[in-house]
Amino acid sequence: GYVLLLVLLASQIRRFGKFTAPDFVGERYGSAAARLIAAVISIAIAIIYCVAQFKGLA
Repeated sequence: GYVLLLVLLASQIRRFGKFTAPDFVGERYGSAAARLIAAVISIAIAIIYCVAQFKGLA
């Protein structure tokens, strides 16, 4: 997921001068709500990824 995000959005994020996907989304759409939604989605994906990693350890 993160590699795909990097490949697809890296140039746009750099053009906007942002460092995170939620910042880019918020700036691109001019909406604090869009930034919040993108942040929540990013956190959910990270949690799912971590849970899968911990399940793999067990």
